[in-house]
Amino acid sequence: MKTMYRYFLHSPAALTLVLLTIASLGFNLWADNLLTANYVASKFPVPFYTAQLSFDPVKIKDWYAYLLQEGTFDQYLHTQHVDSLFILSTLFLHGFTLLLISRMFAAQSKGRAVMVVCAIISAIAPLCDQLENFVSYVMLANPTGFNGALAYLYSGFAATKFAFFVFAYIAVALGVMGGAMVYFQRRQLAAQ
Repeated sequence: MKTMYRYFLHSPAALTLVLLTIASLGFNLWADNLLTANYVASKFPVPFYTAQLSFDPVKIKDWYAYLLQEGTFDQYLHTQHVDSLFILSTLFLHGFTLLLISRMFAAQSKGRAVMVVCAIISAIAPLCDQLENFVSYVMLANPTGFNGALAYLYSGFAATKFAFFVFAYIAVALGVMGGAMVYFQRRQLAAQ
């Protein structure tokens, strides 16, 4: 972890991060559209966040039974595969965006250090999202008879994922505001 932190303090360069962030945004938008289309095609009876945060094995089994009845269970299973693309795109987008924002601060500054740490911490959201998917695959192997405890684990990973999504968005907003303040302070000092 320390090696990664030290590396990201200075690499990649700002221009490289601009390009990587733009590419990651494009990848994320594409993956999100693909995921949404697959989720809609699966006819899952509730929004994804409702299912993920239900903490209710009975409801999840009922929703899976509905997919089996509708004949869209395989489409939903395919959606779980597509979700891994979205997860990867989120990992890249959050990480590269926060690293790019870190470049608004001087190389040895506390602001840069904090933003690099935020970039590394932001990886918790996609990690929990993928762990949630792994639990989902176990439940989907026995969609109406899985061990109920798995639903709590599944929803626990989902709740953690959403919490760290919020963390990443707040870190971006605060980082941009902090970077802008530093920029204007530098300009004021240069003008004096």
